[in-house]
Amino acid sequence: MMNKLMTVIATSLMMMTQLSLAAELPSWGLTESQYKLPNFNKRMGEIGKQAYDNNWQLRVTAPADWHGSIRNALTNIGERDVQMSFKDSVYQSISITAAPGAKIAKISPSSTSNTTVQKQVVIDKPQIDTAVEAPDFGETAFASNTEDLLDNLPEIDLGVPTSTPATPAVQKPVAQKPVAQKPIAQKPVAQKPVAQKPVAQKPTPVAAVPTSASALLSENREFLRKRHARAKRVEKELSYASINSKDELFIRDSVVLIKRFVNQGVVLYFWMKESYDPAVHKLVEMGSGKFKKDADAVSGDQPESKPVVEVKQAIDPTNLNFVAVDTMVEDQDELRREYIRNKRVDYTISANQLKKGDMLYIQNQTVLVERKLSQAQSAYYWLVGDTTITQELETKGDNSFEIK
Repeated sequence: MMNKLMTVIATSLMMMTQLSLAAELPSWGLTESQYKLPNFNKRMGEIGKQAYDNNWQLRVTAPADWHGSIRNALTNIGERDVQMSFKDSVYQSISITAAPGAKIAKISPSSTSNTTVQKQVVIDKPQIDTAVEAPDFGETAFASNTEDLLDNLPEIDLGVPTSTPATPAVQKPVAQKPVAQKPIAQKPVAQKPVAQKPVAQKPTPVAAVPTSASALLSENREFLRKRHARAKRVEKELSYASINSKDELFIRDSVVLIKRFVNQGVVLYFWMKESYDPAVHKLVEMGSGKFKKDADAVSGDQPESKPVVEVKQAIDPTNLNFVAVDTMVEDQDELRREYIRNKRVDYTISANQLKKGDMLYIQNQTVLVERKLSQAQSAYYWLVGDTTITQELETKGDNSFEIK
């Protein structure tokens, strides 16, 4: 009875240990800015080494065109055998989750052979099309001659071999085989009309020119829609003259996506009717891939507002005495939890782009910027670079300020 009780207790402790170990497997998240930093490969190499040492499988979610560089960094360009799987993401960010990996079988070394290690790698299996049609060989003489060939086969005696059964082998119809194969020489005659097909296909390249231009337009629109419109359908268009100075614009080649904020935090998306031409359409870059229409080109913008900007520049600049960075993930997570309910922040901003009403939340060298778009919606940025601020600051808390 005591032995059974001890066995039950040991089994329970082992199960609790395994559950605790599985629950403590780590995960990592990186932004687009961190992906572009010089120390990206070093950091991913540390994650890959940790996964290799602990026999983890890494589940990576990232944009498709990042998969190759992430795989090279995790495996140190193939030198380290790391179990991993990849999943595409429409967001410009990286999410890595560790899970228990498959066991790796090893062959122990012997005195007469070199050490051999059997590696097990998780590979995304490609989709294979098994619906393959058999090739058409045309009419042949094989079907009509099958019975003749079978009739002419020699009889074989499977009994005890003697000297007399060898005589039937002389009866093989060797001389009749060329006669059955003569119709094969007629095949090229039946295939002559096939050579005329390229004549009918010559106009095809001319018709493909407008199709490629249309495909390029669709590809650019699909890219902007997935990256900046949260994959929402965008069907309406606006002319360049209808764009106002508050609209956010995103450009790829000649395509412009318009993001417009309306009442109560509602967001609408449009395509610009005209093909974008920098010489004709006056746009100003805001950073992080966003543009806005030049105030001088917007109908109804009042030039009287310009002297007000000059008065603000007379204020003595405030320097926070450090260079702001967006690479400290721990500080970023603490700011997001404390001030913006752990919302996601994907864009950066410089000090000269700050506006009146912007809120600054500071943690070490990390600065979170909140910009009110409406009563119910805000945009969030990480401040990067020089922290010399030319606007007046009002203290709102121990580490929070508002631009006046």
